[in-house]
Amino acid sequence: MAIDLSDLSEVVTLSTRHPSEAPTLLGKSFVTPWFSMDADRSAIFEKATYLDDYPHPYGGAEGYGEDLVEGYHLLGMLDYLFNHALWSEGPWIAWNYGLDNVRFVSVVRHDDRFRIRGTITQVIDRGRQGHLLVIDCTAEVAARERPGFVATQRVLWASPTS
Repeated sequence: MAIDLSDLSEVVTLSTRHPSEAPTLLGKSFVTPWFSMDADRSAIFEKATYLDDYPHPYGGAEGYGEDLVEGYHLLGMLDYLFNHALWSEGPWIAWNYGLDNVRFVSVVRHDDRFRIRGTITQVIDRGRQGHLLVIDCTAEVAARERPGFVATQRVLWASPTS
């Protein structure tokens, strides 16, 4: 399914005209469209990251049940999902600087719809390099009280000439 464009009523986007305007985003929140993971793509992720070939398997599938979306695959979707709700109009590059405070709260399966609700909690001036945005995010799962995961992402917004 990927991005669900059938209901955009709760989507909140944030953008700037140029990455140098990143400080204007401080304290603001965004909400991505709903998304669900394609089972075929999940299988490719597991193959590409060798999750399908553990040297010492621990029976993960049996413990979590079928159609589990691996947690690191969910985190890998942040950049794609963010780009539906947070961007700069001007020429920009977003360098992923890392994740902090990651916690997997509840299992996400292929048929679950989830979206990211994020808040820009810090914008750190890095001079000619650009601005480091610190974003607290929660993966809300449709019809569920508990999120799939929470994390803090750090991303450097820069102009291509930086």
